[in-house]
Amino acid sequence: MSKNGNITSFFRPVPKAPQSPPRLALETASSPASSSSSTPPPPSPTPLPAAFFASSPPVPSSTARDRNSVIRGSDDDDDDDDFSSDDEFPDLFAKPLGTTTLPPQPAPRDEANVFATPRPKRRALEFHLSPLTINTRHKFDIKALLKHAAADNAVEESELRTAALLAQSPQAPRAGGDAGGAHSSLHDNVLDILSDPEDSQEEAHRDRLLRAVKRTEATAGRRDWYFFDRPSQPNGREIAVRAAFPASKATGAWAFLAPEKTRAGFFEDGLPYNVQCRLQNLPDEIFEWVLDEAPNEKSKKLRDEYLRLLGACSDQARRLLDEDALLELFQNLGATDRALAVSPRPNGGLTRGVPFPEHDRMRLRTVFRLLGGTAHALKIHTLTRTLCILLRLGIDNIVREDQEVAVDYQDALLQVVLAVPRRSWDSFCGDACSSLYSHTHEAALRWNSVSSIPLLHPRLADLRRRMALVSVFDDPRRAFSPPEETFSIRSVLDRLDDADQFVIDRNNTDYPELLALSEMLSIAVGDGGPPPPTGSTATPEAIKHHNAEVDELAHRIKFMWSNIHEQGAAYMSRLEVRVQLRDFERKLQHVVRTRPPPKQDIFGLYRNEDEVSQPQPKQQSMRKFLFKTELPRPTSP
Repeated sequence: MSKNGNITSFFRPVPKAPQSPPRLALETASSPASSSSSTPPPPSPTPLPAAFFASSPPVPSSTARDRNSVIRGSDDDDDDDDFSSDDEFPDLFAKPLGTTTLPPQPAPRDEANVFATPRPKRRALEFHLSPLTINTRHKFDIKALLKHAAADNAVEESELRTAALLAQSPQAPRAGGDAGGAHSSLHDNVLDILSDPEDSQEEAHRDRLLRAVKRTEATAGRRDWYFFDRPSQPNGREIAVRAAFPASKATGAWAFLAPEKTRAGFFEDGLPYNVQCRLQNLPDEIFEWVLDEAPNEKSKKLRDEYLRLLGACSDQARRLLDEDALLELFQNLGATDRALAVSPRPNGGLTRGVPFPEHDRMRLRTVFRLLGGTAHALKIHTLTRTLCILLRLGIDNIVREDQEVAVDYQDALLQVVLAVPRRSWDSFCGDACSSLYSHTHEAALRWNSVSSIPLLHPRLADLRRRMALVSVFDDPRRAFSPPEETFSIRSVLDRLDDADQFVIDRNNTDYPELLALSEMLSIAVGDGGPPPPTGSTATPEAIKHHNAEVDELAHRIKFMWSNIHEQGAAYMSRLEVRVQLRDFERKLQHVVRTRPPPKQDIFGLYRNEDEVSQPQPKQQSMRKFLFKTELPRPTSP
């Protein structure tokens, strides 16, 4: 085309291209030479839209282009004919008719996945199930429960073995000891730990170290006494074989107890209790069956009805609940033979027992409730035997560690002492105190039993004071008489002078024993037995003599605690004795005395008792002191 061509040739229509699929059109546009259509191809290849190149990622070329090659159509091209030709304009700007423009598509990553469904860019969020829906998965399955039960059994057996080892006294010969048959002890084990492996310490150094360890009370163990020596059942989990119900004896008014299916329901409804309250003819065989069944029953409602029925059977309890039946109740719980023996064995003191298991404490509480509910119908011999067993059980720490057990134990003690006739009270207390006195010889263990007696009734307070007097004076005969007849302040002063247990020695004093004796001494003194406010003995001389004895006793107690030196927490027993004796001294001065002690003057001396008793003149009022006479008023001139 010449440079001076007609301008109308620029608007000349372009022949239509045949319609083809998009891919075919793409191939045609990319390679025009390969088209075999009869329609002549356009003068120049149809360019793709700019959006296709903008969205499509650049495809790297496999061959390197020469840097000196000339790009056709660039600004540096010298061919002016191509730019001046009018025929080339339609090929550059015109869009072929009938050609479908492809939308921008990303380059496929794999030829095999060209027609695959595209994956979503976002993944669907997975929500948890609602907490309100029913979860069929159990928190604990059978295997987990069995595993927990086995772990509990292992822990309990370990505790029992540890308690048994602590109760035993080691008798094995000490390693490296002399040929004289020296035995190992806890102090020796401490020395073995503190000593060098090569035994570089000398014998004198070891002796000094042993004395230092004893003084610091680092190895001082608590005095424990166990009422039980075995669990109530083997391994504490097996179910005991129960006796069969005497259905042949359930006749007449008691025939409703014969069927086994409805028997438990009748007991829970209280029907046997109501029938017994009206007829009082419960068969002995059924009473014995209920007596054996009550401690082993797991249902609380059924157990309560058993105990209520036994409490309503006064005649059967008096005849059938004797000493043998009482011993059988505690033997089924695992009590030791020594704890139930009438006369104790020569080897008193500590015993090889075990703590009572926690899962069987409901059975022990049931026995306490049974004794408390039937105490009103028991004979005096059975009541005495019951009190002796309960006092021995009070030495065990289970009475003080478990509050629920302590409540039932104290209620049983109260019901037993209330059931004793007044005429038999002195002999009853004497026999019970003598049994405890002969059972153990350690003041700390006796104090455990005395401290377990509650102050719920004057009879319990009287029993507690008699037991304290027996332990302080080391005389069981004092329990057979009222405390007012066997106690005096002068007798306590004489006891403090004669007894070696009340002597304070820095190296040889047993402070736990001294603490127990001082506690029982405070209980034995009580109110001090002052002269009665009315009567022939209530004279000023008698009151003055009583207060003088109390002051002397308070001075002795002060001298005792002042000789105990506090040396920190390593000597806790000394601190406890010192605090208790100081409290006892204050009790003597402000409670036992008929009036508070006289105050000291500025020189630290007490005033005379007679001067304190005389009334002091009242001081004049401040107005009368300042204005003795009224001043005359000035007169006006």
